[in-house]
Amino acid sequence: MSGELRIHSFFTSLQGEGRFAGYPSAFLRLSGCNLACVWCDAHEAASGVQPEMLRVADAAEQLIRSGLRDICITGGEPLLQEPAVGELLALLPADRRVVIETNGSIPFTALRKRFPALYFSADWKTPSSHDARFARSNLAAIGERGWIKFVVAERRDLDFVADHAPEAAAHGIELYVSPVFERGAVWYAEVAAFVTSLSETHPARFQLQLHKVLGIP
Repeated sequence: MSGELRIHSFFTSLQGEGRFAGYPSAFLRLSGCNLACVWCDAHEAASGVQPEMLRVADAAEQLIRSGLRDICITGGEPLLQEPAVGELLALLPADRRVVIETNGSIPFTALRKRFPALYFSADWKTPSSHDARFARSNLAAIGERGWIKFVVAERRDLDFVADHAPEAAAHGIELYVSPVFERGAVWYAEVAAFVTSLSETHPARFQLQLHKVLGIP
């Protein structure tokens, strides 16, 4: 019997972040989040207000019907609905490239073991988020099929990245440093310079949110 998911929206767009940025992707945005980040760009989904309830099998069918290789399950926080998400993943074809976007605060070791081909895009929240929780057990679970994103809004966030990047890099994790888009070009340049200096010892990639640059979902 199919379970249900609390859904905010389905849409197709270009992936705007991470290793697969620029690829056409089918997005399933789930409703509800356990954090309250001040620079969240999906407040309506995170709030969990009036979600649509949808059978897992119907959600899988809609994602498959998109015909796109890349599928992104995002939120909100998808891992709040881990049993139903696991059911959904089991219904998706093996030839799909599936990414779970998570805020990093909920352990996903069990999901990684069950679905070793799954990709994880995990945030490591910085101080300016005002809700900087991270489950360190996820460092061992991310592996080569995943990456960590640090979203930075101010100088103390860069200091935070410098302090924590070595721990992530020790696990061989790909790192992205993403300036808060609304801060503008001067901040982008400062972050780019920081990433350049950081990469001398701990490789990282500068990232702008492509979808915001293009003005698409």
